[in-house]
Amino acid sequence: MTSSLSSPADRTADIVIVGAGAAGLFSALVAARRGASVILLERDLHGPSNLLVSGGLFPGAGTRFQREAGVEDSPERFAADVTAKAQGIVDPPILAAIARQTAPAIDFLIDEIELPVKWLPELQVPGHSVPRMHATPKESGRELHQLLRDAVGRQAGIRVVADAEGTGLVTEDGAVVGARARINSASLDFRAHAVLLATGGFASNPAMLAQYIPEMAGAMHIGAGANDGCSVEWARALGADVAFMQGYQGQGHVNPGGKTRLGMALPSLGAFMVNRTGRRFVAEDIGPSELGAFVLAQPGGVALEVFDARIHETASRQGPYREACEAGHVKEADTPEALARLFDIDPDVFAQTFANFAGFVRSGTDPEMGRKRFGPPLAAPFRAAWVTGALAHTQGGLRVDEQGRVVKADGTPIAGLYAAGGAAASISGIGGAGYLPGNGLAQSFGLGLICGEKMAKAAAARSHR
Repeated sequence: MTSSLSSPADRTADIVIVGAGAAGLFSALVAARRGASVILLERDLHGPSNLLVSGGLFPGAGTRFQREAGVEDSPERFAADVTAKAQGIVDPPILAAIARQTAPAIDFLIDEIELPVKWLPELQVPGHSVPRMHATPKESGRELHQLLRDAVGRQAGIRVVADAEGTGLVTEDGAVVGARARINSASLDFRAHAVLLATGGFASNPAMLAQYIPEMAGAMHIGAGANDGCSVEWARALGADVAFMQGYQGQGHVNPGGKTRLGMALPSLGAFMVNRTGRRFVAEDIGPSELGAFVLAQPGGVALEVFDARIHETASRQGPYREACEAGHVKEADTPEALARLFDIDPDVFAQTFANFAGFVRSGTDPEMGRKRFGPPLAAPFRAAWVTGALAHTQGGLRVDEQGRVVKADGTPIAGLYAAGGAAASISGIGGAGYLPGNGLAQSFGLGLICGEKMAKAAAARSHR
């Protein structure tokens, strides 16, 4: 036990947040900016998070950038896109509440914590009817993670407690009044008017995966942090309900080994895929989440993603793709046959596949796989890299209401308890096909904004009683 935590007063604040990922960091900043005192508990402050290993792209519907460019977008249009991708399996009030916060969340990042945010008008993302992805300058989750951490460090009213492993909730008379954490083998209670659970999902919990998402139980997990489902277990002990536990974000562009990936933009720019036999096996323009299962089903669980110098130049703006290149995964050749030999694929078969795909691009139709969207024809020099399928993170979690409060099956909120990010049910339906790119950060920032403001307002009301 450190001296700074020796007395109960040192462990008391208006709000306690468990988990310093995207949702936890964002909520802490919002609550502190609204005048609340915050204790932010994190078990591995210097380790990676799902945010850090993400692509760092987040959607905004009706933002200042879109308006200035004359692009018509709205929360309702974003909600319609999400609903269509999830085949209608959504919670409409929660989705609407989150969609309404996407543009205000970006305003908060720019105006209140002074993050350099830009819009990516050239990025056409499957499932989004208009360009609405935003990012920080390097288009990297690593960069966004660090910028948010730095902002928390500058913000008065936030106390970060490192090496704090959350172990449960503190309750009194049915209300949550704090969180319990283990620090240096000591169990400490941190008291507050409200507690936000932001500990991530359950992608590294084998038992929960086997129960809810058995098809991904053996998949490589490329998320970071514990992701052990602890928040779900703590809250369910208080009668909390869960929702969309079968939902997840898959990834079909991960380099074998899981440390790097090509990013989701390549197919929309014109890339295609073949398996080890040199043949195509999927309409590459489907979403990157459901693509993962198709890749995993190929011989050896891998596929070769094929593109060219034009695509390479565009993709190099994004952090994940740059890291893959730096790791040596991307190789170059002047002809399709030479490219195939680099990857030990039959050059004659691959050359025929290449020629067939070039014909589909020219005609704008794909009788083999049904692809709908094509980029310009690929031109030498060509590039390619092996990719595999993986589980990025789960999308199911604690059911919350429109204020971010954790609720029971009858809709009754559990007093003092909120959830956001991977700990809360997301907006992605069930399975991997329901995930619309950007949903994870849309929910983390949207619910983070809602929870931060509601918790701060509730704390202020209590202090004036």
